[in-house]
Amino acid sequence: MNVAMQTIWHKAYERALETVTSLRNHCDFKYSKDTKNAKEVKILNAVRPTVKNYVPGTPIEKEYISATDMTLKLDQFYYFNIALDDIHEAQSVPGAMEATAKEGSLALAEEGDKYVASLVKAGVDAGTIEAIDGGAITKSNVIDKVEDAFAVLYGNNCKVSESYWLEVAPSMFKVFRPSLTELLTNNVEMAKKGIVGKYGNANVTIENLLATDETSVYNQLRTEHAVAFAEQINKVEAYRPQDAFEDALKGLYVFGGLVTRPEEIVVIKTNK
Repeated sequence: MNVAMQTIWHKAYERALETVTSLRNHCDFKYSKDTKNAKEVKILNAVRPTVKNYVPGTPIEKEYISATDMTLKLDQFYYFNIALDDIHEAQSVPGAMEATAKEGSLALAEEGDKYVASLVKAGVDAGTIEAIDGGAITKSNVIDKVEDAFAVLYGNNCKVSESYWLEVAPSMFKVFRPSLTELLTNNVEMAKKGIVGKYGNANVTIENLLATDETSVYNQLRTEHAVAFAEQINKVEAYRPQDAFEDALKGLYVFGGLVTRPEEIVVIKTNK
C-alpha cells in the first residue's frame, strides 16, 4: 500500500544569527522629529565669538559673525517584500510571518549600522576624523591604544565628564575584556543595549558592522553628539495581495546620517 508522504513544517523556526546592530543607536537622534515631509535637514553650527580685553572708558569693537550650516540628507532607502502562499502557511504552524517580520526588521537595522560605519570611514579617508594605527592589538598594548584615543578627544576639548561609546570588533574585545569593569549581574537594561562592560566613563559594545579596509578594522570611540542620525520611515507591514492566495510582508526604511562633530570621534585601526 502506498502511503502518501507529507512534508511537515517544524514548529521551531531556525533563525539566522543576529548581527549586533547598535551603531546608529549611539548617534544623536534629535533631528528625526524634523524629518516629516522633508528630504533634508539643515543643521546650524554655533559660532563662538572672540573674547577681547576691555579697557574701561574705551569703545568696544563689534564682531560680525555668520552662521554656517550642514545638511543631513534623507537619501538612504531600503525595503524588503516577501510572501508566503496559503498552502505552505496551512501546512506550517502559526508564527511564520511574525518570525519573518522580526528578521526583516533586523535586516533593515543592519543597513542603518552599515551606513553609520561608512560615514566614519569616509571621515577618516578625508582626514576630518583622526585615526590611530593600533596594528596588531594585544593585551600588552590595548590599554595604551584606548588611552591614546581618549587623549585625542580630550585634546579636542571633549569633556572628561562626557559619556562615551567605545565600539570594538570581537577581535579587540577579546584582548580588552580583562580591563573592563564588569556589569552587575542584575543590570538588565545595560545588557539589552549591548553594553558588555565599562572602561572609565565609556560604555563598551561589541560590533560586527564596523568599517574595514584591506587590512584594518575601524574601532570607534565617540560621544553621542559626533554623528547625527535621522529616521523618516521605519516600518514593517502585512498585506494580502489581490492576485494570489498568500500573505505578504513588506518593510521600508528611510534614513540619513551625518558626522556633525568629527572632533568628538576617533578611530582605532586594528589588524583584521
